[in-house]
Amino acid sequence: SDTDADLLTDDDVSDNDPKEILEKIQEQKDIIANVRSRPWSMKKKLKVLDAARRYVEKHEGRLSKTNGYSEAGKEAWRKFKRTANNVCVVLTPWDMRIKTIESYFGSGVASYFIFLRWLVQINVIMAIITTAFLVVPEILVGNTTAGYKQIPVSERKSKWDLHTIWSFGGRLQHSVLFYGYYTNDRVVGNGYRIPLAYFLVGIATFAYSFMALLRKMAKNSRLNGSASSEDDYTFSWRLFSSWDYTIGNQETAENKSAAIATVLREAIVEEQEKEKKEYTRVKLLIFLRVVANILVLLLLAGSLYSIQFAVNRAQSLENEERESTFWEQNELSIVVTAVTMITPSLFEVIGSMEKYHPRNTLRIQLARILMLYLGNLYSLMIGLLGHVAEATAHQQDDTELHKILRSRSYILTYMKKKYESILIASPICKLAIVESIIQLVFRFSSSKQNIPSVFKNKTAVPGQRTECWETYVGQELMKLTIIDLISTVLTILIVDFIRALFVRYFNRCCCWDMENQFPEYGEFKIAENVLHLIYNQGITWVGTFFSPLLPALNVIKLTLIMYIRSWALATCNVPHQRVFRASRQVSNLRKIYSIRCKIYGKLSNNFYLAMLLFMLFLSLLPTVWVIVKHPPSSCGPFRNREWMYTIVTETMDNDIPSWMKKALGYLTTPVVILPSILLLVMVIYYLQAIARSSKEANNRLKLQLHYERKE
Repeated sequence: SDTDADLLTDDDVSDNDPKEILEKIQEQKDIIANVRSRPWSMKKKLKVLDAARRYVEKHEGRLSKTNGYSEAGKEAWRKFKRTANNVCVVLTPWDMRIKTIESYFGSGVASYFIFLRWLVQINVIMAIITTAFLVVPEILVGNTTAGYKQIPVSERKSKWDLHTIWSFGGRLQHSVLFYGYYTNDRVVGNGYRIPLAYFLVGIATFAYSFMALLRKMAKNSRLNGSASSEDDYTFSWRLFSSWDYTIGNQETAENKSAAIATVLREAIVEEQEKEKKEYTRVKLLIFLRVVANILVLLLLAGSLYSIQFAVNRAQSLENEERESTFWEQNELSIVVTAVTMITPSLFEVIGSMEKYHPRNTLRIQLARILMLYLGNLYSLMIGLLGHVAEATAHQQDDTELHKILRSRSYILTYMKKKYESILIASPICKLAIVESIIQLVFRFSSSKQNIPSVFKNKTAVPGQRTECWETYVGQELMKLTIIDLISTVLTILIVDFIRALFVRYFNRCCCWDMENQFPEYGEFKIAENVLHLIYNQGITWVGTFFSPLLPALNVIKLTLIMYIRSWALATCNVPHQRVFRASRQVSNLRKIYSIRCKIYGKLSNNFYLAMLLFMLFLSLLPTVWVIVKHPPSSCGPFRNREWMYTIVTETMDNDIPSWMKKALGYLTTPVVILPSILLLVMVIYYLQAIARSSKEANNRLKLQLHYERKE
């Protein structure tokens, strides 16, 4: 038979005829490549394949030892790559958890957890950068005897009180958690420069975030471009080609069955949306959408006003000479957290009247919540930095006034010259002299309201916050992160868990079906939860410069959210009533994964990443403004410097050789910069032209494949 003819032994070929051996080796390689298409039983196929492989391995080395070593190396490398991929799949955090979620709740919900896992990876790298280059050097070689690092005597008794720890004061304030603790010595230890490292690490965290985001978006775009279209025979492909025959575990098989059912539901909804007729009452629909947008704008304006009101109220409470209550100390963080949690639910109610496609509704909801979170973040930062700028200006004015009042010789000389002829021991003349002194003081002050504080030896705000405003901003952002985590956990427990218990056990006692009507089980709100992650990451990016360990805290926070959200989803939530795909790219990514056996966990699409990139850009602006426009305080690595960025010029003047200074000076001249810019513009134009031509070629090839498939 054909099978017997294909089974070769060593006696079939002469050992002294290399040409014949080469021909037989080629025949056996053809058999190995085409054995699947042979009409044989599986037992015969395996037997023939094993004999052909043994023959090739034994005789191929006789012709060329180099070729044999090369083939053996390639085979070993393929096995190593396969093993490494399997290990990576096993070590991927929360892989099976996310697969189970996708099986029962669809790709849209699973994309949220994939996105959360990717953010954990980003924050882990940021935490490693800040810890390795700032925290560890400061602990090992930092100047721990500096006066600004010591806890004031009045605060030492309460440095470990619960109230002090909650507000990140006491020992926590004077630690590596915040900006104000770090050494300002230009060189410490064996030549390590902490101020320069602090400046460069602040830039490096943003640069790494930009590179990681752009790299992930480019990778997703490549995968999406290589995916085939699913417009034709959608249900046939899903029905007959979805099962994985390598599954050998009952739980995995159940998850796969649920995933196939969910995918079919998604496809059915997609087809129903395509065939749905246009809304007949167009004018009413336009009116409802206009009203919805007006309500959204009003909600945005109200949220911004509430945050600004909370900031102004916090400033007024600081000027009062009394101890603040717990609510007053945390009022700003609580207001910001309440606005970010309540307003998205109102957006969802408003969005239900607009009658958009579910996927379009999701994207509009995402855009609105993104604008809300951006407005809240910027309103908070503008309020804090504006308060700091005003307090710093007042402190500088008060310092000048105190110096003037302490300078007796200056005031006595001025009084002697001006009042020498009218100094009479009468109350009226004494009053005139006092008024003249007040006018003198007023010339050095920005407003008359500061004069009473001068004579009372008071400042506009507490000196601790004014003297180290960077630490104050870091404390506020750290408190906001902690309160946001607490509110998230409480919301899950109250809105999801207790609600589910109430519906589950009180449904029998009610006259209507509580599981399908009010209050019913909670649904997982993708838009709110995704934007909450983006907002949380924006706070981390803004606060990393003021609190270097904030990324490490955010890693813990995101890990807790992963477990709590997934637990609540599995026990308290139900799948969305209108199941839909997160995007066409979700299915494409899953298909590529199943074909290539890659690691599960690609992000659903670039939509989430584009919003995160926008948040990253806007989070960069406050940090740049602080570095360039606001003078540093009297603590931290940049104290006693006019601007923060002067550390770079200082390092260049003191530590860089003269020849390198000349080279850098030449590189920064217009003679070099202008041609470089022109060259970059030309390269960008050339790459865009290549990208356009490649896109057109890909579209033509896809069209040809489409025609081939139809024929």
